[in-house]
Amino acid sequence: MTGSETADPPPRTRETVLFTGLGVIADTAAVAQLVTSGSVTGILVTGLLAALLGFVLLLRRLGEPLRVGDLLLALLIAVGSGTAGAAMDRLLTTPASGVAAAPVNGALSVTPSQAADGVTPGDDATSPASPSPSGTTRASASTPTPSPTVSGGGVINKGEVTLADHDYLDLESGVVSEVNATVDILYDAPYTDIWTKGGGELWITPFAGTPTMTACDEQLRRRHYGSVGAEKNAWFCLETTEQNIGAVRVVEMPTRDEGIVLSYIVWRR
Repeated sequence: MTGSETADPPPRTRETVLFTGLGVIADTAAVAQLVTSGSVTGILVTGLLAALLGFVLLLRRLGEPLRVGDLLLALLIAVGSGTAGAAMDRLLTTPASGVAAAPVNGALSVTPSQAADGVTPGDDATSPASPSPSGTTRASASTPTPSPTVSGGGVINKGEVTLADHDYLDLESGVVSEVNATVDILYDAPYTDIWTKGGGELWITPFAGTPTMTACDEQLRRRHYGSVGAEKNAWFCLETTEQNIGAVRVVEMPTRDEGIVLSYIVWRR
């Protein structure tokens, strides 16, 4: 046996080192994407890959004495499974924000100023508003910030609330929670979008002027979407799960460590 033959590690050891290295890289990539709100698909794939590599290597070690390297494999499985689980939770609870919220009845996108002028799908608008990069309707930054007035039905609730990423709000109760049967809107932080429940199941629309129950109801009948892009001081009218009418204003846009601040009012229809 030559000196070069004795210096080379066994083929099985080389495979173990290679697969362990790949698992560490996959785990690192998954955690980095999770921390930076990266691609959910990327987090899921890299997390599953790390967990699978660790599982396969542990199976190859069955019947052999426990080593320190085996603890590293167990850590690979734990971290990979955890990041994959977090990614799966995002996929199941977050609407497809990167896809345009298709308006009902083929309505075109519209800015708050066009909505205030009564632009409807049948009007000859020379240049309909272009959708934002996230595919949702953007409210003009110059939208006025009047106080909502009471007209039509009585006021059920009003207040101010701060929403973090993936927080749901029920306007009638003012409760912030995870998704449930009574929630009305969801805040999607990566795109600064406000979605109605169920990925756009309810109606929401930009509103320019002083929001009232009657004015919001009429605006929603003329033009409605499943989500809107949030901008400071913008007003939005929406229907709620309980079939009431609400109005939401963006008080403060989110910073790095803080959520979006919304004021809201909801009227009984």
